[in-house]
Amino acid sequence: MSDLPVIYFRTDGNEKIATGHIMRCLAIARACKAQGASVRFIISDTTSLSLLTERLNTPDEFDIHCLHSDYRSLYAELPLLLPLIKQEPPFVYKNQPDSSGSLNRFPAADCGRPWLFIDSYYAAPAYFAALRECCRVAYLDDLRSFLCDVDLLVNYDTEAACSYYRNASRRLLGPQYTPLRAQFMQPPYTVRPVVKNILLSTGGADPYGLAQRLLQSIYAPLQADASEESWEPLRAYDYHILTSRANRRYHALAALAKTNRHIHIHEGVSDMASLMASCDLAVSAGGTTLCELCAVGVPTISYLMADNQRTAVETFANSGLIPCAGDILQPSAILDRILLFLTSMSVDYEARKKSSRSMRAFLDGKGAARIANALLYS
Repeated sequence: MSDLPVIYFRTDGNEKIATGHIMRCLAIARACKAQGASVRFIISDTTSLSLLTERLNTPDEFDIHCLHSDYRSLYAELPLLLPLIKQEPPFVYKNQPDSSGSLNRFPAADCGRPWLFIDSYYAAPAYFAALRECCRVAYLDDLRSFLCDVDLLVNYDTEAACSYYRNASRRLLGPQYTPLRAQFMQPPYTVRPVVKNILLSTGGADPYGLAQRLLQSIYAPLQADASEESWEPLRAYDYHILTSRANRRYHALAALAKTNRHIHIHEGVSDMASLMASCDLAVSAGGTTLCELCAVGVPTISYLMADNQRTAVETFANSGLIPCAGDILQPSAILDRILLFLTSMSVDYEARKKSSRSMRAFLDGKGAARIANALLYS
């Protein structure tokens, strides 16, 4: 029997919940499994099940239990969830010699209780309280919408000295706990003198259609009286669009790619670090992808797509690492700022080298391993 506790991950993903929630849980789960822990996933419905299974390295990488519940009502799922966790042995037993030298088995205190790691915006204090009767609770938060009475609190989008989470027994705060995949542990990256490839990461669903609008701005027919703000120089580059079938404009983007050799569609990418490293500039919504780009060192401009991204986006901008083009609710202003960034940075080799060095120094990509250690050895 392993001396390590069982780790459950409770998360979801759909057209309203960014797939980044699933991705960051997978990163932590893999770091736990690499150390010999038993890891299981619990999700709400078949939509989340499909998104999760698509992102597994092998079909049987993790055990997954689908509750067939409403992802918006976590408290209502407790009658289905609690029996799964309660079936785990309450303690891990370790061999210890008694006074005669014989080996006996003794319970290893609280360290054997299973963990439930929750990454959902629909969790609440009452949900945590019910769970803590049978397991230890870890919560990945980035909203600061309520005080968290949990055993372990993770927020990599906040400052390390944040006092908001005083109710949590233990806190992992700050960018060093960003849970990126192992491929982002200081991957090689070269800042090339000539820009050729630009990454567009607008979220799997891209609800505001920014990728399509950006490309349409670049490839709009030139008018006879076109001003100096024409974006014609940007037509020379190749654009790599990270998207998914959940994007309502997926077919429109695919059609653009068929008629324009400079446009490339990427979905279900397994080696994201290599794709990013092949690009010279990037445009990204806030979220985990922004952290991945920082770890690789691709000079990037961000934009705000959801309130929960604000702290991270502002932190990167205020630190001089990744400028922010603004809030998606003002798409026209965002487009202009992005296009200006791409135009200016594409011809400034020194600025791109400086940006890349600063980004890589800020994030080392080891956050998932740090969180795994806190779960397994605390």
